[in-house]
Amino acid sequence: MTTRLWCAAALCLVVSLTPWGPLLLYPFTLFTTWVHESGHAAAAVLLGGRVASITIQPDTSGLTRSLMPASTLAQALVASAGYLTASIVGCLLLVASRDDRRTKSILWTIGALMLITIVLWIRNLFGAVVVAGWALALFGLAGKRATRGVAGFAMSVLAIQVSLNAVFDIRTLFLVRGASDAATMQRLTGAPAWWWAAVWMAASLALLAATLRATRSGR
Repeated sequence: MTTRLWCAAALCLVVSLTPWGPLLLYPFTLFTTWVHESGHAAAAVLLGGRVASITIQPDTSGLTRSLMPASTLAQALVASAGYLTASIVGCLLLVASRDDRRTKSILWTIGALMLITIVLWIRNLFGAVVVAGWALALFGLAGKRATRGVAGFAMSVLAIQVSLNAVFDIRTLFLVRGASDAATMQRLTGAPAWWWAAVWMAASLALLAATLRATRSGR
């Protein structure tokens, strides 16, 4: 990992240990929720379905409603897409944060995608405000007044938080007894919800380990 990533990781750790940690990191948790729900939505569209709505709630939960073909495989892929998309996006951001030349264009692209999801899918006021706020913040970091160093550090923090939140969010599935993506997979496949949570956890940890190993070696 680069020095900047280590500094960003140290900052995230210090903030998380303070009494105000959950509050200060709250926006990043909401960003991860947006990534998660957008993963469901994108998978639904790619597999021939149609997205009815995305909602993001103040408790950081989210819900994507979609109309899908009567295919167990397609529905299972959509149900799995949320957690896996968050893991993939976090790892991609970790890799991208190492190159200052692309940082601003990546932040601008993410901001634009967030605005697109507001128009196409997000259907509650809180979710729209959060996503719009993030989009404006990313546009500011990608603007002419922000230096590449500042933009790069901000993306490093974002990458670390999304990567960690992706893993921590899966961990909560082992404690959830109500509706969840894992419960949906249990209904579709018959395999217990905890098994699917374990599969997603293993895949996310393996992807994160491979990404850290690759960035450390300079690839």
